[in-house]
Order: sequence, then C-alpha cells, then structure tokens
Amino acid sequence: AAWEKGAARVTLFVPQGADARLMIIENAPADLVWELHPALAWEARDAAFVRTRAQDGALLASNPRGGAPELTFRAAFSCEARLTASEAGLPLFRAELPGGETRVIACGFLPSAELHRLAEPERALALLDEAKRRWAALTGRLKVKTPHPELDRYMNGWAVYQTLACRLLARTSIYQSGGAYGFRDQLQDAVNLLPVASAPARERILAACAHQYEEGDVMHWWHEGEPDRGVRTRCSDDLLWLPWAVCEYLDFTHDAGLLDERVTGLGSAELAPGEDSRYEQAVPGRECSVLEHASAALKCVLRRGFGEHGLLLMGTGDWCDGFDAVGHAGRGESVWLTEFFAHTARRFAAVLEARGDTPSAAVLMSSVRRCIKGVEDAWDGEWYRRGYFDDGRPLGSRESSGCRIDAIAQAWAAFAGCDETRVKTALNSAYERLFDRKLGICKLFEPPFGDGGEYAGYVNSYGEGFRENGGQYTHGAIWLALACLEHGMADKGREILLALLHRGENYGAEPFVLAADVYSNPARAGEAGWSWYTGSAGWYLRAALRAFGGDGKM
Repeated sequence: AAWEKGAARVTLFVPQGADARLMIIENAPADLVWELHPALAWEARDAAFVRTRAQDGALLASNPRGGAPELTFRAAFSCEARLTASEAGLPLFRAELPGGETRVIACGFLPSAELHRLAEPERALALLDEAKRRWAALTGRLKVKTPHPELDRYMNGWAVYQTLACRLLARTSIYQSGGAYGFRDQLQDAVNLLPVASAPARERILAACAHQYEEGDVMHWWHEGEPDRGVRTRCSDDLLWLPWAVCEYLDFTHDAGLLDERVTGLGSAELAPGEDSRYEQAVPGRECSVLEHASAALKCVLRRGFGEHGLLLMGTGDWCDGFDAVGHAGRGESVWLTEFFAHTARRFAAVLEARGDTPSAAVLMSSVRRCIKGVEDAWDGEWYRRGYFDDGRPLGSRESSGCRIDAIAQAWAAFAGCDETRVKTALNSAYERLFDRKLGICKLFEPPFGDGGEYAGYVNSYGEGFRENGGQYTHGAIWLALACLEHGMADKGREILLALLHRGENYGAEPFVLAADVYSNPARAGEAGWSWYTGSAGWYLRAALRAFGGDGKM
C-alpha cells in the first residue's frame, strides 16, 4: 500500500519470508512522528495489560494476558529516533524521526538486530522491489479484457490478490483478527485459485485432512501451534468441502496421486449429547489416505441421517452459521445441505468408480437419488424451500415470516441436478425477487427476519437488511449468478456479477476489493459491511471467468 501527499510518499509492505512489516517514508518535508497503540490481545479488555519499553534503539511490547504471551513485538528504525514507550492509560509507542531522507520503520516479532537490518534503506527498497515482482507474477497470470472496465480492473490483479493475500496468507482483516484457519473457508479460497496456481489447493486439502476427526467431522477452525488448537462443532457443511475440493482439484489438475497421500487426522471423544461445540487441543488420530479422508466425510453426513422430510439434518448451522436455532434439537433439515451433498457425492462416486470401488460408488449414487427426491419434495410452487425447523415448520416458503425465498437453495438445486424446468423457474424467481437492479445488490433472502416473527438463530440479531439477514451476502449472490450462467440464463448471471462491482454513493468501503456484504436496510441501503476478508473474492474470480470466457464450471 502507498500514500502520497505533496512530494512525500509512504509505502507499506511485508517482505517475502520475514515476519515483519516495513514502512518506507520518502521525501518527508518535516520531522516525522509515528505512534502505535500495541494491543497484542484477542479481547479488547486485555489490551490494558501490555508492557512496553525502549531498548537498544527499538521499541518493545509484550502482553502476558494476550493470545501469545511468549512473543515480543518490536519496532526498529533506520535512523536515530527519540523513542517513548508509555503504559499510562492506553499503551503507546511513539517515535520522533528527522525528515528529509528516506526513513524506514520495521515492525514485527523478530529480534531487534534483525529488524534494524530490515530497516536499512537500501535493503528495504530492494525488498520492496522483490515483493512487487513476486506479486506481479502471481496476480498477472490471468488477464481478461471485456467491455466493462470496472470488471477488468478487479479481475486483472485485485481478485487474486484479495483471495491470496487476505484470505489464504493473512487469514484476517480488521473485521476478524483472530487469524485462524477456517476449514471450509481455506478450501474454497484455494480451490477457486486453481486457474492461477494448483499448489495452494493441494496444500489446503492435506491440511484439511490433518484436521478431520476419525468419525469424519472436522475442526471448524484452528490456530496453528505446538500443538494446534481448534473447535469441534455440529456445523453440518464443513466436512463436505473436503470431498468437494478433492473433486475440483482432480478435475483441474488430473493429479490422481493426491488420493494416495497419507495424512494423520485427529482423535478425541465425540461431542456429547447437548454439547454443540468444544474448543480443544489437537490430538493425533489414525493415518489414512486422502481418498479415505474424503470418503469418511461423506459417510459421516449420511450417518447423521435424514429428517422426516427426506432431507439431511441441519445441525447447528449449514453454510449459514446464523441458522444455528433451526436444527438445535437435532431434527431441523436443510435443503441446501442436501443439494450440496448430492452435487458432491455424484462427483465423488465417479472418483470411486475410477478407483475400482464400484460398491461404494453405488451406495453414494443411491444416496444422491434419495437427496434429489427430498429436495423435489421441498418444492414450494415457484422456488425450493430452504429447510425445516425442528418442529417441522418450513423455512423458506411462501408462508414464512422471514426468508420466504433464499438464493442459495435455488442456486444449488441447479448444481445438484434437480428437475430442469423447476430449476429455471426457481432461478427466475430468485432473480426477480432478490436482485435489486436499482440499488445494485442481490439479497441472500427476503424478507429479513424481524421482531416477533420466526427465530432461526443469531441471524435474527443482525437487524433487518444487514449481512445474512436479508442483505447482500456476496458469496450467495455469486452462486446464484453461477447457476444462471450454467442453465441458459447467462445474461442474468452476467448482470448480477457486474452489479456486485457497483459502488453507489453510500458504499463507503475500498473500491478496489469486493465486499463480503452490502446492506439492504433502507437506512443504510447500499452501504458495504465487511470488505477485504471475504470468500466471495475467490468465487467471483471463478464466476467471472465462467461468464466472460475461461474455466469456472461447477
């Protein structure tokens, strides 16, 4: 990132292979003051425990109550600086540097001497050139030219950069600063980068196998450490992203050797009845092949079973974590999950057949047929329902007080192989009811959940028209566009994709990245929520390639 004011220029970057961030200030017309409030804490209340000091020409900070109490954060400078480390009130770093020549500030969890070396101006400028060349090589592998300049600007660099830098490497932004590895997030992001590089997908598939339990379910997210620590949940879709990713990787690379890679998974006691989640230390389980890991995921979903409407059980949330109350008693069902399983299991059955495991392939295909019947039975006249509550009430029907029609249930009916006539009706219904062409947003569902109506879970707490609760959740909008592209409605799919790059007067977020969500609430209509940290960046890359030429087919 770089800023200019007058003759002065400030550039920030992370050099390759160093746990540090460098700030280069060139042509400063006056003396400089740099201040930082180091928090070093997962919770804001713990920031007050930061301890700071100046030592050996560097500023040091640590937090015994932070997430990593053993680490010391340091800042070093390219010239003599007047340093202040204060713990009064909010902990503060302050450095006063003379202006004029090139100045460099190096921050990170490295020894002071190493940071001082990184802060040497000639070295810092050389590292900047190296970083620029590396990113240009990565983000420049795809080039598109369309009649839409805004699309070209995003696709020719930013889409890859947002997915790789923020999602796969940093795993964070100002909205979600924990930096954990998300099981399903990382798999989707890496797979959607396959047109650029196959190594991230292979790496993340192996990492996912290493965080799968013997029973087939997975760590929803984890932090790396000695050992790793993460959370085991009853979320129902997490584990399916592994066999999906394996199928995607094989289709793109034809690297069948991946299936024979052996990975040690996790072992621990299963969640007890009434235990929705458990944060725990990773304990090694049994070693098996990637093929066996992926098979175990599909078997686990089937073992959890179907509900009374012939659909797979929702658990404590499928793709929409906010639907955590729909199946809290263990009987709620998900149309979307059933569609996703049918799509994935059909493809994985072909993998098993190619490996000579015809009996297992036949079992999966029988399950696919059962899933499709359950989804077709959830037809509501003009679209597919989203699921059923524990007590059997429909979610996503014409009688629902919230979420009468949901984008992803219609999109994935197309990918699952449902009745083609119904699919086109469902997609048209979603397009007409969810795509606000005037505002330039495509809502996840409508209407939102409000006070006094149905309670689906914490999605209700967002407020009407915010995030998943009836706002644009860009991830889902892209799936709808992809479904349109693949089912004879390409013009509608392209129209949705171009609208997602719409930047109205209320938008308010960075114009060069894709926002995770955009509000539909009348008081904040068109305002972006999360930016940078969103899985929709990788999905957009895939969908736009599909829409305007290239790979990207589901």
